[in-house]
Amino acid sequence: MIAFLLGLLLGALAVWLALRPRVLPGAPGSDSAPGVAPHLLPDPALHWLRRAHGALGVWVTELDPGEEGPRTERLVDAERLAVAQIVTVDRRMERARDQELGGAERLDCGTLVFAASAGYAVGLLLAESPAPAALALAEDDLRRLLDGVRRRPQVVALAQAGTQEVSLESAASVGLRLAYQLERATGGPVVVAATEEGGTVRVVGTSGRADRRMLDTHAGQDSALSRVARGEIGRVLWSGDPMGGVVADRRQHQPVMIYPLLVGEQAVGAVAIWVPGGQEPAGAVMAEVHEALANAAPRIFRGRKADALQLTATADPLTGLPNRREFDKVLSRYDVQHGALIYADLDKFKSLNDTLGHPAGDAAIVHFSRVIREQVRGADTAARMGGEEFAVWLPGASLEVGLRIAERIRSRLAEAPWDWQGRPWPLTASFGVSACPETSRRVENLAGQADAALYAAKNGGRNRVAAAAVMDGTR
Repeated sequence: MIAFLLGLLLGALAVWLALRPRVLPGAPGSDSAPGVAPHLLPDPALHWLRRAHGALGVWVTELDPGEEGPRTERLVDAERLAVAQIVTVDRRMERARDQELGGAERLDCGTLVFAASAGYAVGLLLAESPAPAALALAEDDLRRLLDGVRRRPQVVALAQAGTQEVSLESAASVGLRLAYQLERATGGPVVVAATEEGGTVRVVGTSGRADRRMLDTHAGQDSALSRVARGEIGRVLWSGDPMGGVVADRRQHQPVMIYPLLVGEQAVGAVAIWVPGGQEPAGAVMAEVHEALANAAPRIFRGRKADALQLTATADPLTGLPNRREFDKVLSRYDVQHGALIYADLDKFKSLNDTLGHPAGDAAIVHFSRVIREQVRGADTAARMGGEEFAVWLPGASLEVGLRIAERIRSRLAEAPWDWQGRPWPLTASFGVSACPETSRRVENLAGQADAALYAAKNGGRNRVAAAAVMDGTR
């Protein structure tokens, strides 16, 4: 175990050293076009990929939770590509990322081969129309690149978690380390889940090859993963989706072994392993799996209890987001000086409740909270203020950034289909945005301004974003 964690820490250190920002000459974001600081991957990896395929350029783009919005790294042949052509490829890559598209497209500057998944997209711009074999090779390399980009945040988080003392472990930090250890041992993607109060089962860890969209989601109540995690059934080889359809995943038809996490005879969670070949591990591999499960189960149990105690006073019980009291504490901190505030409210929520019932209303609120979490940045604070009302604080963000993120949440909610027990129901929301110093010099004035802007958005027809009015010099 120690050697394994040490190896991962050294690997994460190497990744960190390679991720130092570098500006690519001759591309948007260089001195001639400031505004982009690419740092998604080490330059050598992109150089090798471009040279191996004789490509005009290689692109990596993502919706970055730690920045103001999407970011792109590109390595291009500046002598053979004009800025307008680079921008054209940028736009194609953004569309591929947002719509999770993959394939090849002929452009006037070459053939763009691209792949996308879970907010990430990668692409190669080839100089000519490739032969079928060359196209297949490029697509295979891009899939490997995409997998590496997607797993990097988890590797970094694993390294950070590994430096914590056991007494400070959370269920998520233990789950993440367990997932990576079991993937290394078995060669298959791994999901780790823990039971919560009320019998719900939440995913607390995913390995690098697993779908990271599962992280922090709740498995279906009657799913195989939930039943094993609650101790209703023992370990099982499952041939369907162990999560119960919570996340559409390409592996849902592959065999998966589900093991309970036991403290004594009490089940406190479960682990799903998509085992290669559909066969349960044996011999030394099985021994390592059992040892890892036995070691992690009591730590996940302790971490879950600590997490629950911390959340009781600060979190909304339905969505898990901070509650109004906690959100007010964030805004009242002495070091809060600049930022944007978003107020959001589901449209025609009373009609939804009256038509479909209050359980449907709760499900709609949970769905909206997930959309908000997916679209905001890592440093932001999103909260449920009560009922169908939400707020998002964007520290250091301008009014323009606040409006852009609000619009991103609005469009995502409106475009994502939602239904209750098979009955489709369109969900939309209205948004009001204020910012310091653009609409007020005082942070404490932002709530009233955002609320007034939200009211204006409602009166303006709903399903829209409105900015607070910029006041005069006395604001």
